[in-house]
Amino acid sequence: MKKELKYVFLAFGLAAAVPLIAVILLTQIGLDIISDQLATVNEATQNVEIHDPVTGATTPIEITVVWPVTGVITLEFAQSSLFQVFHTGIDIANPYGWIGDPITPFMDGRVTYAGQIWWGYGKHIIIDHGNNITSVYGHFDQIFVIPGQQVTTGQIIGREGSTGWSTGPHLHFEIRVYGIPVNPRTFLGDGDPV
Repeated sequence: MKKELKYVFLAFGLAAAVPLIAVILLTQIGLDIISDQLATVNEATQNVEIHDPVTGATTPIEITVVWPVTGVITLEFAQSSLFQVFHTGIDIANPYGWIGDPITPFMDGRVTYAGQIWWGYGKHIIIDHGNNITSVYGHFDQIFVIPGQQVTTGQIIGREGSTGWSTGPHLHFEIRVYGIPVNPRTFLGDGDPV
């Protein structure tokens, strides 16, 4: 009787898990397809172009961008991790595992959030860059800016840490277009943050 109950529970468990797995995979595939269309690089001008998902309008962005921190990339956009099936940014870690590397905005903007939650990003900052572009910087040890503050590339906004859901000291760096995460390499290129 016990053996049969195990099989019944296993069957119910699998039946419940299959739809959940399907939803996760379809969400991941859909997000990947959509994010690839929101921000693209114009090969002729090498400018990033933002595509409005509603009207189809294209806005070229002539900007200077910089990596927010130097280090080693430990997780790329769209890869899976311990905490996410679909990683929504790039993780950059100090090669020696140290806390405290300075973090700067990847482009000029205005801070819309600077605070802490006990899960996910931990201590983090969100910056609005205009043209429906925002960036998220997560897992800070220290934050040096406040909401409403204008920031520029090169300005130190905080120090790298390991707060929130983190496996070690690193920066989670995310770029959103129309609120949807896009691959930061669209803006920063294929190089490394050195």
